[in-house]
Amino acid sequence: MTKEEMDFFENLFRSLETEMHQQFDAVNTRFDGVDARLDQLNARMERIGGLVNGGGRALAKINAWAESNDVLMADLLRRQQDLEQRLRKLEGK
Repeated sequence: MTKEEMDFFENLFRSLETEMHQQFDAVNTRFDGVDARLDQLNARMERIGGLVNGGGRALAKINAWAESNDVLMADLLRRQQDLEQRLRKLEGK
């Protein structure tokens, strides 16, 4: 192989290397945009997850409060009926 042929191939490989680096840089730039969008989506999903978890906890607390309130109201109603019954007995005598 002659010196000119070697120089030709070396220049060809160098130009290919330069072109590949330019293309890779362009692809990396596009991926930077994709990474930014994925970061935004991740932040949004974390906020939504926090709202869902907080809402679930709030609903569980409301449900527990309602159940305890039902028991309390049933107890108050029973006590009121007992008092009314005692009052009827006293008034009837």
